[in-house]
Parts: sequence; C-alpha cells; structure tokens
Amino acid sequence: MRDRPDGADLLAIARQVLREDLIEALPAERRYEALMAANAMAIASRQLAVGEAPELDELKRLAKLLGVSVPTDAGNRDAVRNSLSALYARLCSAIRRGQMDPGTPDHAETHAFLVDVARAKVAESNPRYLESQTASAGS
Repeated sequence: MRDRPDGADLLAIARQVLREDLIEALPAERRYEALMAANAMAIASRQLAVGEAPELDELKRLAKLLGVSVPTDAGNRDAVRNSLSALYARLCSAIRRGQMDPGTPDHAETHAFLVDVARAKVAESNPRYLESQTASAGS
C-alpha cells in the first residue's frame, strides 16, 4: 500500500504551490508557460484517478462498432493505444466512404460513440467547461 500523499495528491499539491505561490514570482512573459504546466498537472491527476479503464472501454466500443474483435493483449497500455489508432483509421475511412452517413445502419451508434468520446476527453482536459454547459442547458 502506498503512503499518503499518493501520486495524484502530490500532483495536486505541486499544482497548488505553482498556481498560488510561484506564478506571481515569475516574470510576466513566463506565466503562460507556468499556467500550461499547472494545467498539464491537473490533467495528469485526473488521468491517474480514472486509470486505463476509459481507453480500454473506448477500444471495446470502437471494436464493436466496427465489427472486429478486441486484441488479446488489450491489457497492455501500448497495445490499447496502437489498436485505438488502427481502429480510428478504419473508422475515418468508413466515414469518408459514407458508410456512417445519416440514414445508414451504423450512423446513430457512430454519432453516439463520437459524442461520448468527445465528452470524455473534455471531462479529462477541461471539466469546468462541461459543468458550465450542463448548468447553462438546465437554465
């Protein structure tokens, strides 16, 4: 068992120190880079919190959509990423050929899949944006 603070906690602490204590001490022309580093730390922290499950789920859904089997080494992080790249290339090709256009059998499932993937990516990179969209949609 790991001691506390764990990796995610350490990233959060380092990000807080960077944003609250160090940015103001930097020259103005360097603050943007520091804010980018703080943002990268927040994204890494969110990725650590959810682990590899989202990418594996994405791979399984994409494979199902395309009617192919999930690779047997899907537990390997690099294999998942390589498989995702290959399957996205196939999906893009199918889209370019019109196989996922409105009125085709796979259009609705493809649309839902792509919307879900986009939401998951934004939830990881900028969750406040999604929160603001949800709040304004409820108004």
